[in-house]
Amino acid sequence: MIVNPQLFNYRLIIGTLVIAIVVLGSISFSSYNTYKSQEAVAEQEFKLVQQELSEMISLYEGVGVENEDIALQLRHSKSRIHVLLDSLHLVKANLPLITKYKQEARALRESQNGVLAKLNSIKKENSKLQLESDKASETIALQKDQIEQLTVENQKLAIVVKEFTALSANNIQAKALITSRSNYDIETNNAEEANNLEVCFTLEENPFSPKGNKDIYVQILDQNNNVISDRGAVQFGQTSLVYSGKTSVNYRNSNIDVCTKINVNSKEPLKKGNYIISVFHDNEILGTSKIELN
Repeated sequence: MIVNPQLFNYRLIIGTLVIAIVVLGSISFSSYNTYKSQEAVAEQEFKLVQQELSEMISLYEGVGVENEDIALQLRHSKSRIHVLLDSLHLVKANLPLITKYKQEARALRESQNGVLAKLNSIKKENSKLQLESDKASETIALQKDQIEQLTVENQKLAIVVKEFTALSANNIQAKALITSRSNYDIETNNAEEANNLEVCFTLEENPFSPKGNKDIYVQILDQNNNVISDRGAVQFGQTSLVYSGKTSVNYRNSNIDVCTKINVNSKEPLKKGNYIISVFHDNEILGTSKIELN
């Protein structure tokens, strides 16, 4: 059999081309399938990253933060997430870049979890402090009520103690005297002649009253409520007493008779009428009496 060399060569070339086409077709088909598979993976990864970033943004909504440092960190993270979301759409079919964004999203998630955990810790601590503050306020209010109650009780007790320990004067008597230069006294009812008033009284026994020297003040008022023989005023806290005479008594919790002589016409003679004599210990009145002069 005679073979044409030229025809054989054509057949060989054609066979080779067919094989090459088949191989290239197979490779193209495989590449296409790989591309489609990668595109599907990229699309899935894109959705996952997008979902995760969206969820992270939603976590920031409605979060109230008073701590300035925490608020700054939250604002920075939220801003970065928005940037990632906007950039993600530009690389939608690029799997390597999407993978990179996914890694950055995970880093942001970890940072977010840390910030939110710190925020929850601060809130818990603030709640604890608020609870302690409320308890302290309740305690202070209770103590204030107790103090006010004790103050009222102490005031009542002070009044009772004062009543128990107070001095009292009995048998208060006054008489007008004409006292000579030789210190000789003659009793009189004549207002113009009298130059002294002698006031006598008895400080009564009180075992609850403190012993010691007691300043006793005598006040003499005329019919017009003017103080006779004004010796000035003595101050007792918020009150004052204008007095006519003063004497000091060594009190020993037993009855003691006291007399004091008061010069009454050093400036001008007395006028006829009624005179009220009051006896005081400090600013407490012990008793009163009256004398009428003609």
